Amino acid sequence: MNKALYRRVVPETYVQLLYEYMESQGHNPEQVLGHPWPVPSPSGIGGLNVEVWASLLETAQSFLKCPSLALEVAKTITPRHLGVLGAVLLASNNLGAALLRFEQYQRLIFDVNPMEFRFTESTCELVWDVSEFRVRSIVEQLGFAVTLHFSRVVTRGDISCRQVRFSGEPPGDVAAFEAFFNCPVLFNDPQPGFIFDQSILALPLRSADPSMIEMLEQHANQLLDKLPKQEEIVEQVRREIARSLREGEPDIQKISERLHCSSRTLQRRLMAANTQFRHEVGVVRLQLANDYLKDRRLKIVDIALLLGYSEHSAFTRAYKEWTGLSPHDVREDVVAV
Repeated sequence: MNKALYRRVVPETYVQLLYEYMESQGHNPEQVLGHPWPVPSPSGIGGLNVEVWASLLETAQSFLKCPSLALEVAKTITPRHLGVLGAVLLASNNLGAALLRFEQYQRLIFDVNPMEFRFTESTCELVWDVSEFRVRSIVEQLGFAVTLHFSRVVTRGDISCRQVRFSGEPPGDVAAFEAFFNCPVLFNDPQPGFIFDQSILALPLRSADPSMIEMLEQHANQLLDKLPKQEEIVEQVRREIARSLREGEPDIQKISERLHCSSRTLQRRLMAANTQFRHEVGVVRLQLANDYLKDRRLKIVDIALLLGYSEHSAFTRAYKEWTGLSPHDVREDVVAV
């Protein structure tokens, strides 16, 4: 397996977290930071260099005279700031599944250092490898604070750490960090990360954030609007399929319940429109797949997950059946153009 090449960038949606926080404090972030409001690249392969990101955070910290700025900014995190990763995490059944997905997809939000999920007999650890590159302290502080606060917000139950380890120097207010993480906090550690009790892995997640659901539905609706117009029942079914993909394989029983009819009635209505449920699932998946393939931050396995496939190989087979080409071939063609 080829070793991942980290671009050492963070996405613009994540950088917006700082700008929105400063605006909420009554300041003009563009004026204070001397950098325009971060806007995601249309190509989907943008991102802000992590050193520039560190400079923005340090400038804000100095301007606001707030040694614990990372903690305050982290408290405002929403799934929107995490982009696609936020949706992926919210789709998990429990915290353990979310953390495993976080390990797999963390490059979507922090394409800087590799991260590993480790287990012992009674604990689990998230550990970042900083042997080849070490970010500035405030970047690490914010990243860790965001990770824990987001986990607390989306989980039903108490998440407590046994220990948090930072690779950087201690901040000016260590007590604030100990209070935020509610555990011993170490600094200048060669293996930065978290140590949890394994019991937290079974904690269920709360229902998905309404703002994220709305955003995903708007995105799906925009894509579906590009499709040829069909009879109303076909349009309704396609929209419900798009909404249900984050839950896995679309099920006609669930779709029919959302449309307030029986599955048999829905099948008859689709047949009257000269189509079938499975065909419509394929139509929606193909349209979404073509859009996701334009976003270079998403690996093929990421796209498969977003389309409701349990394995990326199943997505690859289906895409070849639809187009005669593999997702990889199509992505290379898009990049070449």
